[in-house]
Amino acid sequence: MNQKDVFLFLIVCFFGSLSISAQNVDNTHDGFLHCGTDQQLHKVFAEHPELKAEFELNQTRAEEQDAIDFRNGYQPINSTEKIGNSSQMTPPTYIIPIVFHVIHDYGTENISDAQILDQVRILNTDYRRLNADTISISSTFLGIATDAKIEFHLANIDPNGNCTNGIDRIFSSETYIGDDDSKLNYWPRNKYLNVWVVKSIGNGAAGYAYLPGTAPSASKDGIIIVSTYIGSIGTGNPQTSRALTHEVGHFLNLTHVWGLSNNPGITCGNDGVTDTPVTKGWVTCPAFNASHICNANIEENIQNYMEYSYCTKMFSTGQRTRMYSALGSNLGQRNQLSTVTNWAATGVNNNPPNTCAPTADFLPSDKVFICVGGSVTFDDISWKGHPTSWSWSFPGGTPSTSNDSIPVIVYNTAGVYAVTLTASNSSGSNTLSRTALVKVSSTTAQYSAAQYFEGLESAAVFTNDWTVVNAQGNGWTRVTTAAATGTASVKLTNTESMLGTVDEMVSPSINIDLISNPVFTFKLAFRQRTATDNDRLRVYVSTNCGLSWSQRYSKLGATLSTGAATTSSNFVPGAAEWRTETVSISNVLNSTNVRIKFTFESEGGNNIYIDNINISGPTGINVPDAGIQHFDVYPNPIQEQSIVTFSLEHSQKVNLQLFDMTGRVIAEIFSGTLSEGAHQFPVQGNNFLLSGMYFVKLTTSEGRSATQKLLVN
Repeated sequence: MNQKDVFLFLIVCFFGSLSISAQNVDNTHDGFLHCGTDQQLHKVFAEHPELKAEFELNQTRAEEQDAIDFRNGYQPINSTEKIGNSSQMTPPTYIIPIVFHVIHDYGTENISDAQILDQVRILNTDYRRLNADTISISSTFLGIATDAKIEFHLANIDPNGNCTNGIDRIFSSETYIGDDDSKLNYWPRNKYLNVWVVKSIGNGAAGYAYLPGTAPSASKDGIIIVSTYIGSIGTGNPQTSRALTHEVGHFLNLTHVWGLSNNPGITCGNDGVTDTPVTKGWVTCPAFNASHICNANIEENIQNYMEYSYCTKMFSTGQRTRMYSALGSNLGQRNQLSTVTNWAATGVNNNPPNTCAPTADFLPSDKVFICVGGSVTFDDISWKGHPTSWSWSFPGGTPSTSNDSIPVIVYNTAGVYAVTLTASNSSGSNTLSRTALVKVSSTTAQYSAAQYFEGLESAAVFTNDWTVVNAQGNGWTRVTTAAATGTASVKLTNTESMLGTVDEMVSPSINIDLISNPVFTFKLAFRQRTATDNDRLRVYVSTNCGLSWSQRYSKLGATLSTGAATTSSNFVPGAAEWRTETVSISNVLNSTNVRIKFTFESEGGNNIYIDNINISGPTGINVPDAGIQHFDVYPNPIQEQSIVTFSLEHSQKVNLQLFDMTGRVIAEIFSGTLSEGAHQFPVQGNNFLLSGMYFVKLTTSEGRSATQKLLVN
């Protein structure tokens, strides 16, 4: 084709691909995650059609300029440069200040400084064509594989004029969501390239970026990327370490080499850069002579950084020219990044870099459960500046202070204790305290009886006995808006904004050894918001005060749901929407110190409720005869008063009595005729009954009966 025909073909291919729907996008190939940039653009353009119109106009101008540059042979930047010669290193033309915002939940996504520094090294190696694997670039493209003369330097001054090492760490459950709302603590885009690092991205991609002028707002401009696709060390790996090279290409106005689509291998297209051939795109690395797909005898540039092949090694000369145009344009304020004034403002040329005072941080970050005499290892993870000294305070611990970076502390007295760390270096110090961090329990169980029952009727008992852990979402709370029996239950408010959060609730210690053949049950109410929600409830048990846990129950999605249908409204259960769950605890039989933990993992679904947590022997609850329903006693063990509840299918005469262990009638609670429906009667507690086990028995005139244990401590 002549150059005019080439240009017209590119226009058709490029903007034809722009109309591809963002639905049914597959962001995984051969086990690798891929880019979500085009998918995100389609979403933004649907919400902001004015951005799409402006983008199309700007791309047309970029292609027109590319056609001119191509006709002129993509002139070298200066007379001393030799295109394609990686042995000649000249000063960079552009230096871009970069900041990494690590959004984390103290998991593996909180990647090390070393892993981020490794990623910066890889970026600069790729953009300066210093990568050792250029030796294996196809001879067809070796002559246009270029040193882009773009470098990325970590910022040394933050937007407020304070010292930074270019790595910002933010504790947030947004790390599990990974969308535009997860872009926390934005730094001005006219000074910094913002890179947000998260555990996962909602659309299933490895990362996405906004091309110049396409971000819905300045605070969303930049790149978001999964932590395992950063660097070649730590949680990263060499094969995926160029994902950021690819996303930065988008930030500098490069599209995928096949055009604007997330699914390669479907339609031949082009990126609007003349020296990159038309291609369908690749997710594998075939032999060079096997890549002639779109045009016979024309090899496709499968090794281009803007491919999906994961054998990428190069940018073309035309792509470099296009990136330079982006850095010279006011679209997205890219033209303000690499200026002498901004280099000074962001400190990227400080040599040596300023040493920052540390921001104190340490592990564990959330509540720790141990038995008396147990130990906890604390690990300094202070950031921003490397500490050279540490000052720890451990009330209740032995030793009570330490100057080690990883101290081991023994706790010999039951209680709940705080931990404080002051991290220091030559530039300053910073202090972090975590209150109620270490919960030390006696090896003697708090509850020792022939049954354990928690009906959630007492706010004080729930507050004092149960521990809410890791409240990333809204946290487990006692409510009186719904209950299986009585008036209260525990609820976890769960909405789409809670996606990825994990909330836990831990019981007091219980002596299971006193319960013959124990059976663990609880009442559950949950409804899905949509049929695809996969919220999960797990139940664990521990015999070492919560130091380690064994899973005994797990249900998710539709299996967890106690209702027949989904509900888009915030779920509040009715009487028929509670289900009794039975949990095997055979692994802790005869254990004298057992804790139970409920863990809810949100997928952005709906509210969940728990009530009537019960551990008793198999005779603890006789199965009621037909005609008697919902027979229960709460709270149990009794406090000042317990309530007996039951329902009758029809009106009849009943006798409700309280017996002791010998079978002697202690009290006639009620005798008479009752109507159909629900009924409740009080039983007086500690001021009336001695400690021990009692039985509440309901008998009807039709000869039916039901019995419940009642404990008095």
